[in-house]
Amino acid sequence: MWEAICMTLAATAGNNIGKVLQKKGTLILPPLSFKLKVIKAYVFNKLWISGFAMDMSGAFLMLMAISQAPVSVIQPVAGCGLAILSVFSHFYLKEVLNALDWVGITLAGIGTIGVGVGGEEQNITEISLIKIPWLILSITLLFVLLNAWLHMYKRQRREQEQLNSEVTEEIILGLESGILFGISSVISKMGFVLSDKSFLMIPICISLSVLCSAAGFIYQTQGLKHGRAIVVSTCTSVASILTGVIVGMIALGEKMPSNSVSRLVLITGWFFIILGVIMLVSSSKIISLLPKPLRKKLRKNTEMNLNIRRSGSLRVKDGTSPSSTIVNILSPATKEKSQY
Repeated sequence: MWEAICMTLAATAGNNIGKVLQKKGTLILPPLSFKLKVIKAYVFNKLWISGFAMDMSGAFLMLMAISQAPVSVIQPVAGCGLAILSVFSHFYLKEVLNALDWVGITLAGIGTIGVGVGGEEQNITEISLIKIPWLILSITLLFVLLNAWLHMYKRQRREQEQLNSEVTEEIILGLESGILFGISSVISKMGFVLSDKSFLMIPICISLSVLCSAAGFIYQTQGLKHGRAIVVSTCTSVASILTGVIVGMIALGEKMPSNSVSRLVLITGWFFIILGVIMLVSSSKIISLLPKPLRKKLRKNTEMNLNIRRSGSLRVKDGTSPSSTIVNILSPATKEKSQY
């Protein structure tokens, strides 16, 4: 179990840090195309090729982790990627984290330990195929309802000539992307479980998983482009974790630990990871809602940390959260340059 959790942490670190390195590499590169000169520029750019290698290695490690442990364990741990990205941004990109960011990182770390302690290894050899059609129908119906709701709000906004998107649109796009990310992990796991019947199930399910992830990135990018990163990123992370847990239990027959203490530790771990992710994404917003004396104290501590780190090249995280890094990674211009 711990081996799979460590692989998941390494995988999500590779995915997130790899995208940051690719972004930094593309700052001096032309838009990606099939021209030989452009391809050579990308291949010989050390930052971009390093980020690409880390991203691909992360994807490979994630598949290995999914093949060895339940999705209901792997998916919540993968949600700690934002915490790892924040720590990386602090030490490599020289971003200054506020106190709530560190609390969120700590909670995500404690939650990961809780999932590792409370989770149980499960040997899933069969999948109840009767549940799959009902699950597909339920998810399809859910997306139909969410998209109908989204189009209704978009039409209402156009009629009222409102330029800014409403929070409902941001929530819907975040939920849809998170659901697709969670389903992507479940489909990958199904491929490994069904590989005993046919080895072709692994490439088929992995291909379907990639399609789900691609669709999830489209929804997430659309939400980040037109909405607030705080709302979209939070909904995406939480929906991804909950979908992986719920769908994993329904479609794959994964079960909660039989021991009541282990069950409580596992649920607490899930809760801490979700809470940590929410705090990381919305730390600046939470600080703005705190009483004025406490808000001043937190800002003073952040300024002190900034002065300590002033000797190097700094980027202050003032009024932003780690989700700002996500916005830069997933912005349309960046995706146009760095998609592969």
